[in-house]
Amino acid sequence: MSKKRCKVLVVDDDADTREALTTALTDAGFVVEGAGGGEQALDWIEAKGEPDVILVDLWMPDMDGAQLLDRLRGGRARVIVLSGDSSARLVRFAREAKLLSKPVDLAQLEAAVKEACAA
Repeated sequence: MSKKRCKVLVVDDDADTREALTTALTDAGFVVEGAGGGEQALDWIEAKGEPDVILVDLWMPDMDGAQLLDRLRGGRARVIVLSGDSSARLVRFAREAKLLSKPVDLAQLEAAVKEACAA
């Protein structure tokens, strides 16, 4: 990682999951904030600027991860998608984002975020 600390936005509608991921990544040395859904993430980005990495749950009410990714297309943030879904629908994200399965292994998550920050 560079001297500038990597900023990560965790987008997940489940508060416990969001808090656990935020805590784990903060403990690993990243600057981390959370958003409870796609609209909240867009508001956060509008107010604070684009983070280096966006960690997004695929299945959320209102605006799901796929819709959020469509809205963010063309941005500079690297995206990591979390999902418990193993269907073919996820193949579309393989070109746009790194995919991690839920429940996520924290060491695997930390490695993926470090890799995204270095990109």
